[in-house]
Amino acid sequence: MVDVICISGLVGAGKDTVADKVAKELKFQRVKLSFKDIAKQLNIPLMKYHEYAEKDMTIDIEFDKQIVKEARKTDSVVSTWLGPWQINDAKLRVWLEVSPEVRAERIAKRDEMTLKEALNHVKKRDFHNRGRYMAIYGIDIFDHSVFDLIINGGNYSADQVADIIICAYNSKLKKQ
Repeated sequence: MVDVICISGLVGAGKDTVADKVAKELKFQRVKLSFKDIAKQLNIPLMKYHEYAEKDMTIDIEFDKQIVKEARKTDSVVSTWLGPWQINDAKLRVWLEVSPEVRAERIAKRDEMTLKEALNHVKKRDFHNRGRYMAIYGIDIFDHSVFDLIINGGNYSADQVADIIICAYNSKLKKQ
C-alpha cells in the first residue's frame, strides 16, 4: 500500500509550491496535473478551458481519474482541488486556508495581473469551481470536514507550511 498526502486549497493558496517542498523532503512522487497545464498545452486561456469543462463534465471526470491513478502508483503528494475527497485512503489530507486578498496578491504577481483583476479572477474561479464540483460529484469545496489538517497558509511561509505537513505526516506514522 502506498502513502498519499493530499494538499488542497482554493486558487492561489499555495498548493503546488507547498506540495513540491513536501514531496522533495519526503522523497515522494509529485502528482501535479492541472487545468492550467492542459490549457497551456492547448494554447488557450485557462478560463476558456474552464468554460469547456463547465459544459462537458467528462473533462473533469477523466482528469480526476487520471490523478487518482497516478497517486496510487507510489508514495506521492497530490495538490489538486478534489484529491482529498477522491483519494479516500490518503494518509493525510491538508487544506490551505488563505484569504481571497492574499491569494489575489499571489495570482497578480504570478500571472502579471492587476490586483483588481486577480481578485475578480479568484472570486470567479472559487464560484465556478464550487458549482462545477457540486454538480459533478456533490462535493462542496467549502466543506472541510474531510481534512486532517487545516493550515492558515497566509500566516506562514511555504517552507513553514511544508514543515507543518511533514511533522503531521510523521506523527500519523508513529501512531500506527
